[in-house]
This record gives sequence, structure tokens and C-alpha cells, in this order.
Amino acid sequence: MKVVDLLSRARAASGRKIKYKLGAGGMNPAQPLPANINHECDCSGYVCWALGISRKTEHPLYLQFNGGWINTDAMVHDGRKASGYFEPLAKPKVGALIVYGKNPKASVGHVGIVTALDAAGGVSKVIHCSNGNHKLGDAIQETAPTVFLKQPSTIYVWYAGLT
Repeated sequence: MKVVDLLSRARAASGRKIKYKLGAGGMNPAQPLPANINHECDCSGYVCWALGISRKTEHPLYLQFNGGWINTDAMVHDGRKASGYFEPLAKPKVGALIVYGKNPKASVGHVGIVTALDAAGGVSKVIHCSNGNHKLGDAIQETAPTVFLKQPSTIYVWYAGLT
């Protein structure tokens, strides 16, 4: 998948009134939207769907880590080891994932897709699915990266299937 295709697919789910629900969505990348039958999705389900993969996998790293689920903790684990689907990035680029796992400051992790950089090379826009966005009427929104940059454990990873 090309980065332009990833961004187009990710943006196609915005404005569809998807509701946020932890653990929902992202099971079938062939579906036209990431949400489940109840029109619900979470951040990792959304990102997996946008990447064209299911959040449930048979990959040995994920099976060993958490029973085969691709969630934020698994993305961070993989991104630090580069032994599965994600490779670490020293600095952000458009199409990268910005992610943090569960930590002392966050009871759950969060992930989004970098959609724009500022003139200094920092992230200026991220598309993500969150409960905070849901308050705006749609859980999937393209926003400033504030929620991610507040977490000191945030990292950038690259999906190996992107060109």
C-alpha cells in the first residue's frame, strides 16, 4: 500500500458518525468502514483497517504477546523490537503511526496516523479514532497531535507494508 492510499482510506472513514468503543472494529479490512455492526470502533481497530489488515492476527509475535491482537501495547512492543509488522522511526513522517501504550499516565494506549508535518518536521496533524473526538459527533477526526505529545512514551512506527 502507498502512503497516499493509506491517507485516502483513513480519511474515507471520517464524517461517518462512527462511535468510539474500546476493543471494537477493525476485524475485516475488506469492509468499507472500520466499525462493527453497531457502528463502533476504537483507535487500533481503525488504524489496522486503514492499513488493510485485521486487528486479529496469527503472527507469532502477537500470538505470544497478547493472543494475536494488534492493539496499542502490541504496536509499541513490536515497534521497539521491529520483529513483526512495525519498524521504529527516529522522527515522524507522513503515513507513520504515532502511538503510546498503557503507562502510569494513561490507563489505555492510543494510536493515530500522521497526516501532516510542520515546517520544522514535527507532527502537525493526526487522524485517529477516539472518545474525545466522539464528543464532536464522530470518533474519527483529523486533529492536532496534542493528545499524543502529552505522553512521554509516544513513539513513531512504520508499517512494513507501506511504500
